[in-house]
Amino acid sequence: MHQILHWARAVGFVTLAFLYSLAITVVIVLAPIGLAAALSRFVSRKAQAPGSDAPRLRGLMKRMARQTLLLAPAKTSTVTKLGGDPELPPGHAWPEGVKGPRAFLAQIDLNEVRDAEGPDWLPEEGLLYAFYDEWRAGFPDEVAIIFSHEAPGPPLAPPEALPPKWRFAERRTKFLSFQSTPSLDWLGIDPAEVDLNEQELDELADAPDEPFGDELQHRIGGYPSEIQGTEMRLECEYLARGLTPGQEEPSPAILRASRSWRLLLQIDTDPGLGMTWGDGGRLYVFVREAHAKRGDFSRTVTISQCD
Repeated sequence: MHQILHWARAVGFVTLAFLYSLAITVVIVLAPIGLAAALSRFVSRKAQAPGSDAPRLRGLMKRMARQTLLLAPAKTSTVTKLGGDPELPPGHAWPEGVKGPRAFLAQIDLNEVRDAEGPDWLPEEGLLYAFYDEWRAGFPDEVAIIFSHEAPGPPLAPPEALPPKWRFAERRTKFLSFQSTPSLDWLGIDPAEVDLNEQELDELADAPDEPFGDELQHRIGGYPSEIQGTEMRLECEYLARGLTPGQEEPSPAILRASRSWRLLLQIDTDPGLGMTWGDGGRLYVFVREAHAKRGDFSRTVTISQCD
């Protein structure tokens, strides 16, 4: 009996040792596999973890969206048009630039803007006439705006001194409503100070242009579609004060005042009209909201950009 018990204990010890050895082997063999799988899951969760600022910035851009009116070709007769001859009220002379007559860009019927539910900071009626002077590039009055409550007159032929290249073809236009979003530049957000990868940065940079597809962007209101990375609202404030943009950090007063600028008119490069601003550039005319509401367009600021 004693020998049987001794044999049983021996068998049990051997079995226990075998099972322990087997367990150690399983751990040694399978642990790396489990560790690799766990590490893979961790990396995957890390890649998907909230850390990027892209969703927050997209949400901010969406919340701050403003309506804009696209000037699209019209099949019916309209007062609003690009190019051609201005229909200035009788008694209004063709405006002069630094070295001769200015080039006529556009006339905008604010009644038509109101009917299209355009910006509420524009007068409900009247006409705007935009004239360009290449010799004032870089100055606030590169584009001069004439505002009149009078009815338009007959087309006024350009002065003989106006070079042919500044006589643009005519296109009557209608208004199409879109939502425009501010760029990171307009919001004053430095991409270097936010968490964005290259793809996210490209997507956010393209967002202001997305609603318009391949359409030429002649527009009223909303946010500008910048070509270059500059803070246009700050640039407007500096130019309006006779200061050089970017020379120094903006003061709190300049930052506050810069928020009052609104996009009055954006004129795109348009081969069909013969309008070319540098290498595929655009003209941007801004006005303070308070000035526009009271019909004062004598202190607009123009910024031109090209590739």
